[in-house]
Amino acid sequence: MTRHTPSQATSMISLIDEAFAHHRAGRLDEAEALYQEALRIDPGHWGVRKNLAQVLIRASRFEHAVTLLTERPDEWQGDVSVHAQLGLAYAGLNRLELSQDHFQRVLARKPDDTSALQFVANLQQALGHTPQAQEHYRRGLALKPFVTIEATRSPPAFRVLMLFAPGGGNTPFEHLVHQVGYETHVLNLLPDVSYDTGMLRDSADVVVNLVANVDQGHALLAPATKLVGLIGKPVVNHPAKIAHTSRNSIARRLTAVTGCHIPQTLRVSSERAFGPERDPRLASFSRPWLIRLAGTHNGDHFQKVHDENEVGAFVTQFPDADFYLTEFFDYRSADGFFRKYRFMFIDDGIYPYHLAIHDEWKVHHANTDMVNQHWMQDEERAFLEDPHSVFGPSQYHALRAIQREIDLDYFGIDCALDLSGRVVVFEVNACMLVHSNNGHFYYKNKSVSLIKERFEAMLRRMVSAC
Repeated sequence: MTRHTPSQATSMISLIDEAFAHHRAGRLDEAEALYQEALRIDPGHWGVRKNLAQVLIRASRFEHAVTLLTERPDEWQGDVSVHAQLGLAYAGLNRLELSQDHFQRVLARKPDDTSALQFVANLQQALGHTPQAQEHYRRGLALKPFVTIEATRSPPAFRVLMLFAPGGGNTPFEHLVHQVGYETHVLNLLPDVSYDTGMLRDSADVVVNLVANVDQGHALLAPATKLVGLIGKPVVNHPAKIAHTSRNSIARRLTAVTGCHIPQTLRVSSERAFGPERDPRLASFSRPWLIRLAGTHNGDHFQKVHDENEVGAFVTQFPDADFYLTEFFDYRSADGFFRKYRFMFIDDGIYPYHLAIHDEWKVHHANTDMVNQHWMQDEERAFLEDPHSVFGPSQYHALRAIQREIDLDYFGIDCALDLSGRVVVFEVNACMLVHSNNGHFYYKNKSVSLIKERFEAMLRRMVSAC
């Protein structure tokens, strides 16, 4: 570490204190700038380096965080907190085995670290090591009934119990509970574990069911339904309602909604997807089709197919799986671009989250060229500031009808508008991701903050009503 004069040392302390104040308050850009300034003064200041890495990880700049932490390996090999940070960064880069290795090093030094146990279990689940993952989940439960995310105030405004399905497809919740005035307890829900319902009841004012993916978490919906009944508190997204939100169920339920177009969707086994045993209902589907491995999101294992050979080639990759087959609908706008809008439904409100624009049919915000196209950013910003300028009264009427039919407290929709103004529905469920790591799309932060505020307001209303 660089030696400083007393005045320089005082200035450095002041700089670090100011950076940390911004860091703690979630003002990441300001914190980063001050930490960077401190490192220019003293490149060897390990505390600043670690704090800056935390900021970079929260901003999803994982490569930068890894570089920052690994530049001086002699200083961090024995530092458990650095291994935890590297575990987070490598997980963000989808380098899961490296992430697992660093979290295992944390456990080697701190075997009862419940957060590290949770991360290792999640990683093992993602890597297909289910028995080992279950062992770590159970060990974590034995050490601590739930993971607690502290409130920003004491005492907390109220307490939330969140039911989390390991490997079961959950509502993304991290952004919702970050830096809030209520306390959050996250409980791993395992099918054959007996829970102390009295303790859980005493720990919560409201329960949030995170089990949201019917395909992945179906086996946990019945235990979740039983558990929330025994706890007896208000419930967000009751698991009994989640059970009716598979892709094919949603397509069937929304068919009659006026002003809405939802392509036919069918769930089939590999044997019923093509060939002599093909489900006869597929005969009414116009081609091309979209085929998706059941339980997947974000465009993974999802493609357009035009004939039996392409269906067969896709299905044979996953011989024991189920699939969704959907009619492809060309939803291009008049200018030739594809637009996908996301709204979040919270309580009785409808809130815009993003608009993704692409020149191909498979649209995800991350795979577009929006980061380089200012006109696309301008259009998204305009939509977020005034969604009614894009979705008029008839479209909002359709969205309201969808909200009434789905009847969940918190969920999202991915949709488009066809040339006649109908709402084209792609997906409706409680698995929709909303996050605050928006980088170049800083203008999204206001919408994200509003979604977070409305979620908290819903919880507060439920607590007050009981």
